[in-house]
Amino acid sequence: MKFSIIIPVYGSEKILRESYGEISKAIKGVTKSYEILFRVDGSPDNSLEVLKAIAEQDERVKVSVNEVNRGLGYTLRKLFKDAQGKYLIYFDADAFLCFDLSFLPTIIKRIEEADAVIVSRYFYNPLLPFHRWVASEVYHVLNKLLFSIDIRDIGSGFVVLRKDALDSLQLKSDGFDIHAEVYVKMAEKGYKILEVPLAYKHWDGGSFRLLRHGPKALISTLKLWRDIKKG
Repeated sequence: MKFSIIIPVYGSEKILRESYGEISKAIKGVTKSYEILFRVDGSPDNSLEVLKAIAEQDERVKVSVNEVNRGLGYTLRKLFKDAQGKYLIYFDADAFLCFDLSFLPTIIKRIEEADAVIVSRYFYNPLLPFHRWVASEVYHVLNKLLFSIDIRDIGSGFVVLRKDALDSLQLKSDGFDIHAEVYVKMAEKGYKILEVPLAYKHWDGGSFRLLRHGPKALISTLKLWRDIKKG
């Protein structure tokens, strides 16, 4: 199998059918060799029931679940392990609302020259709310200082990765710091990471909340730095 699309799900019941439809349409324009893996992270809504109904109609769709909320990092680590494709495409469930997925073939082509391709919201985007841009810049600078990685959009919800590169990493993060851990450990192993810009339209319906989750991500990133320093 060539591609595994992995999508963590929390509180996304209302957009899941459209998300599945748009992502399926985009990947079908690239290949017939793919699977779509959803993992529900203890979501309190009916996301799991919606996805089970979709999976009954499409054998390429696989659905798994955390019975309780375990965090983005835990969920992604499980999806990384379950994926069977040579390449992984990580989407947030709301990616179709924020990015033009017709550019998927162009983004996928870039993986031929790298081990990870990050689609960036932050190179230049006049539609992004100012407070989100500021928070992103602060996090970008922090990661550059702590880990010497110069990635503007570490938390991007549109990324293509080589499965063999991911499999070589020992990932432990359970929270939003999973992004930093992946790229730091890839850089340590000498893997090539590309960051490419793409027009982005901000949507406020995602599960990430700056005031609620931002401090936790910051603390987790500092703990990650501490653990890496310890070896």
